[in-house]
Order: sequence, then C-alpha cells, then structure tokens
Amino acid sequence: MSPCEKRPKSGTDPVGGLRGNGSQMISVIICTYNRSNSLRNTLKSLQEMSVPTNLRWELIVVDNNSKDDTREVVKDCAVTSGLNIKYVFEGKQGLSHARNRSIAEAKGDILAFTDDDCIVSGSWVQSIFKEFKADPEISVIGGRVELYNPNDRPVTTRTCKERVRFSVPGQFVNLMAGCNMAVGRQIFAEVGMFDPDFGAGAMFLSSEDSDFLYRAYKNNLKIVYSPDVLVYHNHGRRTEAQVESLKQGYVVGRGAFYCKHILRGDRDVLKLAFREVCSLIISLLVTLVVLKPIKGQKRLLGGLAMGAVLKLRSSRQQRGYTGVS
Repeated sequence: MSPCEKRPKSGTDPVGGLRGNGSQMISVIICTYNRSNSLRNTLKSLQEMSVPTNLRWELIVVDNNSKDDTREVVKDCAVTSGLNIKYVFEGKQGLSHARNRSIAEAKGDILAFTDDDCIVSGSWVQSIFKEFKADPEISVIGGRVELYNPNDRPVTTRTCKERVRFSVPGQFVNLMAGCNMAVGRQIFAEVGMFDPDFGAGAMFLSSEDSDFLYRAYKNNLKIVYSPDVLVYHNHGRRTEAQVESLKQGYVVGRGAFYCKHILRGDRDVLKLAFREVCSLIISLLVTLVVLKPIKGQKRLLGGLAMGAVLKLRSSRQQRGYTGVS
C-alpha cells in the first residue's frame, strides 16, 4: 500500500462537502514553486472575485521550497488585499507533498485547488459552493479550464461545456484537471491523500490528480464536472519543445499510474492500459505501412513503458512498508 492512501472502513457512508445546517467554509489552496510573478496574477484574480458576504472562505498558499520572492509576494498580498491568507512553507519537494500539507492546514469543509498559473473566474468560489450546496452527495467537483492567453499553445485545458457525472475510469484522464478541483474534506479520510510519487517536482511529473480521482471513483464517491466552475490557464507554453516536454511528462506519469493500479489487481486500469497500448501499436503499424515517420507513436509507447518500469522499481523498493492505502 502507498503511504498516501487509506482504505475505507467497512460500512463507511461516503459524504460530500456540505452537511447539516451549520456555517461552512471553503479553503482555497494554491501550491507554488518559483512562480512569484505568475502567483501575483492568481492572487489578484482571487481578490477580484465576487463572493457573497455570508460565504466564508480562506486562502492557503503553500510555498514548496521556492527560491524566489514567493514569501514576500504572499505577505504583501495579505497586507494590501484584506484577504484571509495563510502562508505555509513545505520543504518536501513535490506538488503532492505541498497539497497534503495544505489539507492538514486547511480549516474548510470544502478544499478548492487551483494552480499558481491560473486566473480564476469572478464567480469561481461561489460556483463551487453552489454545486456542493445543491447536491450534498457530491464528493468532488471539477471544472472548466480555458486558455488565458491566446498566444499560448492550446494545451492543459478542459473546455467541455456540458455537466458530466463521472461514470467510467477513462474520464479522469481527459475531463478533469487538478488546477480546478474542489473536494469535500471528509473524502480524504475515505481515499487518503495525494500520492507523493506523482505530481510536479516528484518522480513522476503528472497524474497526481488522476490517481486521486480514480481512488475516489473506486470508493463509489460522486464526482461531477461542472463547466460553471471556471478558471483560465496562463501557462505560457508557446514552443513545440515546451509542449513535447509537457506531453512526455504526462505519458510517463500515466504509465506509472497504470502500473500502480495494475500491480494491485485492478482490471479496469488494466483494460485502459491495454486499449491505449493496442491503439498505439496499431497506429504505429499503419504508419509503417504507408512509409511515414513513427516518432510520435514510439515516443508515447516509450513514455508509457518508462513510467511503468520506474513505478515497478519504486514499488519494489517500498515493499514491506505498511501505510495507509
């Protein structure tokens, strides 16, 4: 078992973010690393949100060992904006370590995650609150991610305009992104924390969100994508090399995700991996027949294999550790 996860107790009744008639709070969480200039814009967008006076919320910024002026940027915002901001330093490198620290620090009933290169819409927090209030059985809400700067390459977006309830495993890869996700606090007791092996700054640079969402799905929790919960991604990638590097990180992380759950005997993930690999092999063979370059297919297959092999080695090294599932 991974130390980030926890197996639910028998008979546990999963619940969403809002229950009862008490006063609820939303904890907005930003984990950041050496992006102080971008972080300023994110903080400004949060300051400019339209939030009803009866909606309580706090802002937690987790500095994941930054070497720039991140601390000063957050402190200055706390003084000048009037926002309820808490600065937290997390020295363990990796997005999952930072998010897990934020969960421990947060006071809210709902934890809303965005990234330090995102601009939230004016109704972002209010839309999250409305979703949980309208349906207390919701455990996780994911939202739309649009491109902020039209000069950036159209990657890392989620632009579906329809409301979707997650019902099949493959949806987690393409429909929801960790930069726009809100989770009921109780859910972490059901499925555990984010896996430190995954996420920016970790062994695998991606899939921390897919892994968490998949575990929530396997625990029969209600997960919904809502296009009304909107952020804009100001990622700044404009060259082919930047995009290819990003995609490589995604595919290696996906290979590791597949390996992790296949090793646990998960047939649904085995089917996902089998379908993707078969599709790539077929595409590769067709490309060979028509005498076209096969660089793309080889890169994807190689990335999946690399992620799987690295995760297998990591799992062997961790064998014998007794943690939460």
